[in-house]
Amino acid sequence: MTWSGCGRMRSIAALIALVLLVVALASVWAAAPQATLAPQLAAQVEMIPGVPQKVMTLPNALVTRLQTTKQRADIPELQRTYLVRNGIPRILTRGVEYQLLAVDKMEVHPTQAQVQASQAIVGPLARYRDIIMRKPVTIPTPLPDVVDRRPQQTSIKDQNPRGTCYAFASIAGLEARYGGGSLDLSENYANYWFQKHESAGCKTDGVDAFDWGSVLYEHAVCTEARCPYLTSPYPAYCNNSGTPAPAKRADAQSHAPYGITNYTALWRDESVGDSGVYINNPGYLRSVLATGKEVVVGLFVAGWTDSTMAGTIDVGLGPDGNPLPASGGHVMLIVGYDDPHQYFIVKNSWGSGRGHAGYLFMSYDYMRTYAQLGYVINTAKPLIAMVRPPVIMRR
Repeated sequence: MTWSGCGRMRSIAALIALVLLVVALASVWAAAPQATLAPQLAAQVEMIPGVPQKVMTLPNALVTRLQTTKQRADIPELQRTYLVRNGIPRILTRGVEYQLLAVDKMEVHPTQAQVQASQAIVGPLARYRDIIMRKPVTIPTPLPDVVDRRPQQTSIKDQNPRGTCYAFASIAGLEARYGGGSLDLSENYANYWFQKHESAGCKTDGVDAFDWGSVLYEHAVCTEARCPYLTSPYPAYCNNSGTPAPAKRADAQSHAPYGITNYTALWRDESVGDSGVYINNPGYLRSVLATGKEVVVGLFVAGWTDSTMAGTIDVGLGPDGNPLPASGGHVMLIVGYDDPHQYFIVKNSWGSGRGHAGYLFMSYDYMRTYAQLGYVINTAKPLIAMVRPPVIMRR
């Protein structure tokens, strides 16, 4: 071989070695959490084509901790799971598409008066004031390690295929306030009032309003038997020309004694400081559950798949090493927690075949990162009007 041929071979070998070095360094970079990335740089590249996404802006300290403790998400699986149809974000699970709320419908900025009103701690929660209002690293006693209110809940339901999660979560919370059991209240009738509340006409689903507690405070609901939930055709309870007939709607309204008399609206604390009466403060959520109440929560959906729903839904990292952007919104009911394992027990409305027999386990960090708003039902309407007076027998 000539010198020039030998030199050419050396150059090729050097080039191959350089390529292998670059590949190796890229592999190391991909495997290691990228703690130096700023949160606002997340998801600059569209991760799931066609799916609107919400990049989470979080405190740098929280982002750094998430980057060093969480796993990378399976991006191909996410791309098979999320889609948009007719402008509506959806999640595909076990061959069924469930509507999600648009990301902009979850971006709520409450007024200062609303925030101040939510800070009032009354009733049994007052004994947990120090736990709620301070910023402890860990929540001390007297809170129990585990609260599991699944036995006090009504059965798991299925909203498919309508985007009525807010009605299902709210009705689930109301049913629990009345003791759960076999009580079956009407999500369809509740959705009617949600739509009327925002002058939405006869929409089958989807709301722009965010203070869901106020709707059931102003309007009581009937049982499922008087206004059944249908997927198709949708019964138009909004106008006199729809079905069922006005007499049927009047019957439902005259037999609607179930409603809220007091509730606490919840918002997000952008500092994520584990302090205060906020929906993303795990200490506050635990204190509510420890007093025997549930929490309706609206949050962003980011990284859920059939496999993650079968375990504990946690914060996942995207290709850039930052927390995954959200692909839509969803509303559910928090019914318990497991402090040793750092997760909440959440009642979903996608049937009993997903997650843990219809319930999801969601990590504390997921609530810190993605929870946006919600409410707690403190008291419900008494049912005195539904109790028939005793028959007086005269001789």
